[in-house]
Amino acid sequence: MDLFLSVLPILLVLFLLIFAKKTADVAGLVGWVATALIAIVYFKTSFDVVLKSSIMGFLAALPVSLVVVTSILQLNVMESAGAMKRIIVFVKGLSKDDKVFQALILNVGFGTFLAATGAVPVTVLPPILIGLGYSTFAAIALSAVGFDALCTYALLGTPLVVFSQIANVDLITSARYFLPFVGVVSFTISLAMLFIIGNSKFVKRGFVPAIIVGLTSYAAAELAILVKAPVITGIFAGILIMLVMMAILKLLGKRVYDSSHFTEEDRKVEKTMGIIKATSPWILLVVFILITNLITPIREFLYDKLSMPVEVMKGPKIKPIFTRVIWQSYTWILLSTIISIFIFKMNGKELKSVWEKTKSRIPKPFWSSTVFFLMAYVMMYSGYQKTSNGYELLQKTHNIVYVLAEYSAKGFKNAYAFVAPYLGILGGFITGTETSTVAMFAKYTIETSNLLGLSPLLMVAAVAFGGGLASGISPSKLQNAAAAIDAIGQESKVLRTTLIISLIMAFVTGIISFLLRGYTIH
Repeated sequence: MDLFLSVLPILLVLFLLIFAKKTADVAGLVGWVATALIAIVYFKTSFDVVLKSSIMGFLAALPVSLVVVTSILQLNVMESAGAMKRIIVFVKGLSKDDKVFQALILNVGFGTFLAATGAVPVTVLPPILIGLGYSTFAAIALSAVGFDALCTYALLGTPLVVFSQIANVDLITSARYFLPFVGVVSFTISLAMLFIIGNSKFVKRGFVPAIIVGLTSYAAAELAILVKAPVITGIFAGILIMLVMMAILKLLGKRVYDSSHFTEEDRKVEKTMGIIKATSPWILLVVFILITNLITPIREFLYDKLSMPVEVMKGPKIKPIFTRVIWQSYTWILLSTIISIFIFKMNGKELKSVWEKTKSRIPKPFWSSTVFFLMAYVMMYSGYQKTSNGYELLQKTHNIVYVLAEYSAKGFKNAYAFVAPYLGILGGFITGTETSTVAMFAKYTIETSNLLGLSPLLMVAAVAFGGGLASGISPSKLQNAAAAIDAIGQESKVLRTTLIISLIMAFVTGIISFLLRGYTIH
């Protein structure tokens, strides 16, 4: 009964998503309420603990939820100012004559960059791909799959930040546990994309470029660690992949940029502003992130001295939530957006449009990115009781996370190392994001790994990677991609292909995870 009740909220969310066709925000709300009730009624958790753990979950979610809010604001500013149109027109001119390089530049390089800055590849890329002659099927599939290998570094490394917070390790150490997966998965995803657009013929033609994409992704991740700024790995990787692919095109004597196929409308957009001005919010953001991470005194001041801990529950094994408001990415996204308003010289009408769009777009994404943290933290602190030393877990069998971990350890044994990415796929499908997957399953994975003698942090990294791979099968993302090109209904057809790709990628990740199951960084 304890196992069934422990897993019931997750099953309930799955049922609501798949069969009842409910949105993630509604399913998450039901899952959170169910978790709270089960914790109170069966696992002997007081309402006080459920309330406080939910507050902790809300605070822990802020690096995600506020990045979502500020990223939506920034995107709306860029759209209203005409900057996004200008960027899209520019990107349309890249590698027009070679589909292999074009697919890698746009979907892996540019897609990763977009995801890292907080933009949404599944809404930006499909219209570009359609304009370049790709089929509806390919436009939806490629935009959803291309950036998946580097999902950990989306939204300025938000999944990595949450991983670091829950696992209680620094960002550099956290990033090192993801390294073994980055290059290999980037390579295999590149091959999968090439298969989508040209079957085995394109796979053969693009095999070497795909290897180079994998190596470049790995090099970017190493570079970000070297400069002590792992949160901008996605930005480094996106830019480096585009530059390396363009350099190879140049060496092969092919044109890197060609605007001969632009429409009259594209020409008009091209004249509205320069590409540097159009990308100025992103340029400013990268500069701010580099300053706050590369300059040691600034980083130590913002990250350590201004950590702004909030203690909701006190106990021997309960750590405060470090909010780090000034250091967090959302602060710098907001600042770069405010400055860009002046760069774009936006008028009152445009700003009003931005406000109306932002106001209508943020509630559901904000709640969706928060609710699974609430659910996860109630699971984590179920069974805790108030003692003279503060809140403590006196009986492990009253803790939902421990119950799940114990049964998983008995059921999977060492095979858990291989299964971990598939758990991530499940989490990513349920929550829609890698970050929420980490929040939901990190503590459980650490407990299970400790029981089995596996490397806890590598196993969490494997789960997180699986959560990122699930982007290709996320119903909401596929639907957004289809909606961007007026092809609603095509997403179900695409899902059948992207599901196979995601499962194969999880298989590759699982092999790496199993081989390195004892991997520990000292």
